Formats: sequence, C-alpha cells, structure tokens
Amino acid sequence: MSDPVPSTNSPWRSVIIVACVGIIAYSNTFFSPFELDDFSSIVNNGCIQNLGDLHGIWHFLPRRFILYLSLAFNYHFNGLNVCGWHLFNLAVHLAAAVLVWRLALLTFSTPVLREDQIARHAPAIALWAGLIFVSHPVQTEAVTYIVQRAASLAAMFYLASLCLYLKARLLQEQGKPAWKSFYAGCLLSTVAAMYTKETAITLPLMIVLCEVSFLRAWKDIDWKQLIPVLLSLLVIPVTMVLTENSPARIHHLCSEPGISPWQYFLTQLRVIVTYIRLLFLPVHQDFDYDYPVFKSFFQTPVLLSFLFLAAVLLGAKRLWPKYRLVSFGIFFFFLALVPESSILPIKDVIFEHRLYLPMVGFSLSLAGAAYYFLGKNHLKAMTLGLTVIVVCFSALTYARNNVWQDNLTLWQDTVQKSPHKARPYLCRGYAWESKGDFQQAIADYSKVITLDPSEPDDYYNRGTLYCRLGAFAQAISDLDKAIALNPDDADFYNNRAVTYERLKEYRRALADFERARVLGHPVDAARISLLKRKSAEALRQSKKN
Repeated sequence: MSDPVPSTNSPWRSVIIVACVGIIAYSNTFFSPFELDDFSSIVNNGCIQNLGDLHGIWHFLPRRFILYLSLAFNYHFNGLNVCGWHLFNLAVHLAAAVLVWRLALLTFSTPVLREDQIARHAPAIALWAGLIFVSHPVQTEAVTYIVQRAASLAAMFYLASLCLYLKARLLQEQGKPAWKSFYAGCLLSTVAAMYTKETAITLPLMIVLCEVSFLRAWKDIDWKQLIPVLLSLLVIPVTMVLTENSPARIHHLCSEPGISPWQYFLTQLRVIVTYIRLLFLPVHQDFDYDYPVFKSFFQTPVLLSFLFLAAVLLGAKRLWPKYRLVSFGIFFFFLALVPESSILPIKDVIFEHRLYLPMVGFSLSLAGAAYYFLGKNHLKAMTLGLTVIVVCFSALTYARNNVWQDNLTLWQDTVQKSPHKARPYLCRGYAWESKGDFQQAIADYSKVITLDPSEPDDYYNRGTLYCRLGAFAQAISDLDKAIALNPDDADFYNNRAVTYERLKEYRRALADFERARVLGHPVDAARISLLKRKSAEALRQSKKN
C-alpha cells in the first residue's frame, strides 16, 4: 500500500512543510515583550551590548558562552526591538525541527532499521516526527520566552551532532574517507551545544545510545572511536572549575532552592509524570507552576509516579527488539531529562522549556508507533489521525502564544493557574505598574507580601508606589520594613530619603541619603546642599515658633 503522505522523493518539500507549520504556529509572537529572566540576561546586561567584546561576553557566564554570544548578536542588530529576537528564536526552532526530520531519516539508513518493515515509510515517518516537534504547544516556552533560546539553541547543536555522527558512521561503513569530516563536525557541534546550555552534557551518552540502537550491539562497539566523543563529557565540569568566579555563577549554579537532592529526586518523579501528561494532553499550561515538594518516597503521588515511570521504562525495554525507533525515542526522552530532573536541585522544580530536547524522543516515538501499530492495516486512518494531531497541536500553540503577547495577559493567566504562588502576583504587579495602574499594582504587591512576608523587595515595591501616590505614611512604613529585613540595600535608603524629603522631614532625608551614599548609591551633591539649607531653615523656624 502506498503512503498517502507526499514526501517520499521530495526532501525539500518536507523541509518546507515543517517550516510553514512552524511559521504559522508562531506568527503571532514577533512582538511579545521581554519577560522575567530576559531583563537580567538581556535588557539590563551590559556584557552583551558590545558584540566585539568577546572577553566580556565570555566572562559573564563561560559555560553559556554561545548563548550569550547569540544574545549579543541580536542586541547588536536589533537593540531592544523584540521582533528581531523572536525571528532568531523561531529560526532556531525551525532548524531544530528540520534536524529532527533529518535524524529520523538517518536512522532508517542504519543497519538495524534499513531492513525494518516500516523502512519503506521512512520519509513520511521523518516528516511526521518533524511536524510533531515543531507544532507541539509545550515548545512555546523555549521559543517565545526569548532567553530560553538556551534550550532550543542547545537542542539544535545537540541534534546536529547526532545527525553528523550517524552520517559519519554510515559513510565509514561504506568505506568513504569523508566520514572523518562529518565526525569532526559532530565534535564541533557537541562542544557548541555544551557551551550553550549545560543540559547538553548527556550528548556523548546519547551518541552511545544511537550506536547501540542503530549501528552495533553493545559487545561490538569500537570504544576507541568513541573516545573523542566521551572526552567531551569533561567540557562543562572543566569550564566550571576554571571559571568559578564568573559574575553569574551564583545565579546559575549556586542558587539555594531549599530542597535536598533526595527531596528533589522524589519531586521529579512526579514532575516527569506531569511532563508526560503535557506531551499527550497539552492543556492547562502554566508559565510558573506552583508545584509541591515531596519528602517521602511513600507519599501516594510519588509511589504511583515511580511505578508508572518504571512501567514505561520496562515497556521500552520490551519494545527494543521489534520496535527499535519507539524504544529509542522513550530512552531519548528520559536521558535528555536527566540533567534537570534527577538529584541536582534547581530552584524551580518544573518549567516547560525543559521539555524542549526530550520532545525529540516523544516525536520519534509517536511517529514510529503510529506506523508500527497502525500503519500496516489502517494507513489512511493513521495519516488522518496524525494530521488531526498536528493541526490541534498547531492551534494550541497559536492560542498559547496569544497569552504571551503582553506582560499583563501572561501573568493574568499565570495568576489564575497558580493563585497561591507569590511570583505571579509580583510580575503582574510589575505589569500593572508599567501601565500606570498603581492601585492594581499595590493590590498585587500586597498579595505577594501576604504570601511571603519575608522578602524585603516586596515592601520596597509597594512603598515606592505609595510614595508616588502621595500616601507617605504607608510608604515610610513599607520602607522601614524593607530596611529592617535588608539594612544593606542602598535603594531602600534612597527611596525613604525621597519620601522624607516630600514630607519635609529634611534631617531624616539627609541621614538616609548619606547612608545610601555610603552603600554605593549615587547622590547628587547639589541636592544634598539644598536639603541642608532647608533643614537649617526648618530648624531656625522651629526655634522661632
């Protein structure tokens, strides 16, 4: 039976189809604003503002040099015009999707799959894998959230490395000397991936997985040939050791999430089940999940999650002999999750952009399973089903991207889905403030303080707005609390000084301005002189009275 998908002899047609679906699904994202970490990594990051200053870009965060070089590239050509940044992110996403298609095609040229019963459908399976990857709505966070190109750009290099490795091995099998060039390209892509995001550390192991899945049995592997690949495992740890004093190290490496490795592992068992649910049923997506931390293996959600994941892995093992592509995709999914979903605690236990690379495994498994289990007898029905899935995924992606079109719409959506978490209210407060609606912003900052009364910046934010509204007593009260919680922040003293100045309490204003100056805040000398004159005049006036 012929395959109804018109891609058999038209590789460029497949590329164009994948690209068109991706462009349509993300066509409403080009003016989505900067969000959350975009401000620290892009808007307020002086290290990326000079594309020629490679030393400065490297020094900011060496382990992500390629990422920050790409941000510097965008800043050089686009400034803070978000359109160019989104075009870059979309181009990376389309390239990654095309590489998923190419990876699937290459697997069918390997000794294990070239004689497989579904190999005659290889072009169609590869196309469906690329379409699932490019259209799935869970990918929106890694594409539309600008700084999370870290995930998509690393995945692009990761996939390029796998494709180059398989191509090199196939050429080597044919005795063609060109295999060495492709192998070198594989190594270069591996290093590029690792200098984009640390999750790429699994790449050497994934290459070994490709080797045993499609090329040779474990006992026949030529380990000498794999030595250069395996040595790349040292890139990230060696870079970390040699550059441990980089300015962003604390933020990216040493944040203390208040969770032990064991608790993080238990929580990730449940998180991975949530990820799998999102893959098959991508609804109720949330930018900032309010996720519980689990502390005992015998808590029902943890125990059930462990049993479920064990069953999935056992199923993948049983599928291995006959349904290699499906099994490979499942193992790919779990291996790609290891850096962020194992025992190394990360402040936020769940984020959707962490699914970007594991989505490759899901895409290959879903496309392969459809042909393995339905393609024999129900090819047209299966094709219709996959078409409906891709169309639904694309529609959900477009709808999800609508939420990202504005700071307020994004955080309104997040507050609705995480109503007991402080950060969504804080960010919605910022959005209200940027629109000039100070009363709504104060209401959100008050909610943040209710949920987490220990954070000084929240009192500072609310106090600053109270001052702008002329509610000086409330402003002083909030700024007093902020200073009590953090007596070493110059901004707190400076803003309280401004508030005292407006209250005409010049001596207190002078004392706070002096403290702010000592802590490093620039204070205008002319303003200080004026305050001293006003203070002296107020003192003389009080004596007269």
